[in-house]
Amino acid sequence: MQRRKYLAALGSLAAGGAAMTGTGAFSRTSATRGVSVEATGDASAQLKLRPTSDYASYNSDGLLALNFDDLNGRADIEIADVFKIQNQSNRNVGIFIDEGSASYAFQNGTGPAEKPSEAGSDGMYNQLRDAGFNQNGWYDDDISTEDINGPKALPSAYRASSSNSTNRPSLDPSSYDHVLAPGDSLSPDWYIFDTPSNPSDLDVTGEIVVLAYSQDYVDAGKGP
Repeated sequence: MQRRKYLAALGSLAAGGAAMTGTGAFSRTSATRGVSVEATGDASAQLKLRPTSDYASYNSDGLLALNFDDLNGRADIEIADVFKIQNQSNRNVGIFIDEGSASYAFQNGTGPAEKPSEAGSDGMYNQLRDAGFNQNGWYDDDISTEDINGPKALPSAYRASSSNSTNRPSLDPSSYDHVLAPGDSLSPDWYIFDTPSNPSDLDVTGEIVVLAYSQDYVDAGKGP
């Protein structure tokens, strides 16, 4: 996720003179303002994504890229602390990793997703599943409260509704480890079980979406 900076060059409008007094409201006004939009790489963005393992690196554009190569065949593999997610903004944010799996569902884990997965069919989980490797996914052994791609980590878990059995009151870092206060971070782990006997049979490319959301986002009814 890249940081956007919005800078507005604000002007002023002034009307004077006795002739304007008592004339009522204007019918239309148009005021043009300058806006600058700027992006940065993952190393310095408000949501910082930093490589912390041999499987993560920055590409030529300064964006995080994951490459799980040289894995053992016919094995169960777990890789801890693949990369780090750090909240460099000035507000609490919830973290959810969307890799297209069935975890992307409503809070109780039994219904369909409120909104389609952003990773979709290109999601890392779906790509591996379609290749015959159903047991794969993201978690964080350092987190005691929730899985980072589980239903209760979704924005909808904090949104009051008739079908929401969770109704969490707020994004509270002291209650939920997947909620990061400014400056806090977490480091996701990844697993894949039952890799093929012939390692060359495992050649898959997919995507993950790191979703960081604020209380304002939840209150506006946004997100899954």
